[in-house]
Amino acid sequence: MSQNTTLEPQSVTRSTSAPTVTPKHQIRETNEAFVLTVWLPGVDKSSVETTVNGETLTVLGRRNFTVPAEWTPVHREIQEADFLLELEIDHRVNRDAVEAELKQGVLTLTFPKAEAVKPRRIEIQG
Repeated sequence: MSQNTTLEPQSVTRSTSAPTVTPKHQIRETNEAFVLTVWLPGVDKSSVETTVNGETLTVLGRRNFTVPAEWTPVHREIQEADFLLELEIDHRVNRDAVEAELKQGVLTLTFPKAEAVKPRRIEIQG
């Protein structure tokens, strides 16, 4: 994933009655992989879909919020919303080995680097 052109959001509109939001996210690089963290509070695994199609990673889904019958909301900042994040994937990742985990409202996608771009030590002969 390159610093200037990869994993950059693309503009997309979805037709739905609920607002569509872009979830907060960050990308970091290690020697072995690129790691995308997406914050999806209140979202469970069944409400999220992640796909890789060509050069595009898509994370989409819906955050539902149900007020329990015994509650009387006084103030609420959490709302139901569709979310969509589309990012361009760099040629330096192994698309076949992408891993995803959703834990306590945080989606973590790990994109292992292709072997050809991983740092390696060159032994000096002689």
